[in-house]
Amino acid sequence: MAKARILIVDDEESPRESLRMILKKRYEVTTQGDGAEALEALRKDGPFDVVLLDIMMPGMSGLEVLSRIQQLAPGTPTIMATAINDAKTGMQAVRLGAVDYLNKPFDVDQVLFVVERILKEKAQEREVLRLRAELQAAHKFENIVGSGPAMQKVYELIQRVLDTDTTILILGETGTGKELVARALHYNSIRREGPFIPVHCAAIPSELLESELFGHEKGSFTGALQRRIGMFEAAGGGTLFLDEIGEMAHGTQSKLLRALQEREIRRVGGQETIAINVRLVCATNRKLEDEVKKGRFREDLFYRINVVPITIPALRDRREDIPQLVLHFAQRFGKELNREVPQFSPQAMDLLLTYPWPGNVRELEHAIERLLVTCDSHKIGLEDLPFVISQAEVATAQIASRLAATTPNIHLGEKLKFDENGLDLPKITEDIERRAIEEALRRTGGVITEAARTLKITRRMLRYKMDKLHIVSAHADEELAESDESAATTG
Repeated sequence: MAKARILIVDDEESPRESLRMILKKRYEVTTQGDGAEALEALRKDGPFDVVLLDIMMPGMSGLEVLSRIQQLAPGTPTIMATAINDAKTGMQAVRLGAVDYLNKPFDVDQVLFVVERILKEKAQEREVLRLRAELQAAHKFENIVGSGPAMQKVYELIQRVLDTDTTILILGETGTGKELVARALHYNSIRREGPFIPVHCAAIPSELLESELFGHEKGSFTGALQRRIGMFEAAGGGTLFLDEIGEMAHGTQSKLLRALQEREIRRVGGQETIAINVRLVCATNRKLEDEVKKGRFREDLFYRINVVPITIPALRDRREDIPQLVLHFAQRFGKELNREVPQFSPQAMDLLLTYPWPGNVRELEHAIERLLVTCDSHKIGLEDLPFVISQAEVATAQIASRLAATTPNIHLGEKLKFDENGLDLPKITEDIERRAIEEALRRTGGVITEAARTLKITRRMLRYKMDKLHIVSAHADEELAESDESAATTG
């Protein structure tokens, strides 16, 4: 690691050399005899990590040099050196922007301690800035993957509320990415420099949630051994995210409503009112209108938080985004696992497109992670997707059952009986699947595109299943020819 660079500025050789001798073993030291030379060194040889600057110098005084340093190299920590009987001037320099001052004659331990402390503080500042930049990069809207029409509406609405303090209610099923949207809202808003404080209302017992949100005073309840601030105070200047707000107890709802109306809180067991400065973002997977009708959620609180609702669509309602999401997760986990990102065969991708994904984006994310951990193949085929295949077959069987309930042409038969060899589920599933496809083709006059739409699968997946089950359609060759002709024309 490169040594920190120190610039020493003093018109007297003795203190200048004294500082150089103290610091040269640990740091790279440059010395200058007056302010003009110091500024020239900053221009030509900078940047420096710390400047040690004498206050009393002929010509350009130390305070003047300090002011010029702040203009020429802003952010450079400057430590002033002053005679022991002139500490007041050193304090004045600190008020003008110096980070500290040292008294002459120098104490070796004090010099080393002050310089090391300043360098550590500077390193911590750089680390905070780096982490903040990483957070902002990690929560850019570009990282909310999806470019279909459903997500475009979400992006448009989010952009409208970025630089406001409007309360936001994010709606969507579990796994759709509600917290991801909340974080993107914060880290791209005017409050990005403030904290983002998430509170998962369903994960905190109702009797503790009030204390978690508003804080408590010492002795306010058993176990309250000291004063503790709540999340409203912790989120001051930033964003408070209340996830699964629909799980909040009625009593806590009342106190939350008052806090939002009055813009102030009171700690549990306290008398003092505390002003709050937060943006509130809430999320729920429940239909709060129904919860209001059932008396489980306060109507007045619902209207207070439902200022701008943002609904995140379920993955099954934006299937056009699945290939993009698959690539995104494959690249991410490929990088984490230090392996090449695999390709997906058309049949495998069709299966991923067909599967209903009840766990939404989170389920897809975990499926791709498991796939990259357990499969070494450079090309993912159907045989590599046993979990998705089994679930997709269940979905197909459910489709067949629905068709059987409304169509006399498909009969699921009598009650299934187990023999000594058990029950051949794959064969039964295949039989149901065959009859579902044949019925769909019959209804649509053998038009594969329409049959696929009826079965709620892609045309390519239907062709794959027909080939697998040796099902022939009278219009199959015509559609294939049209598809080839269209592809040739496009090419």
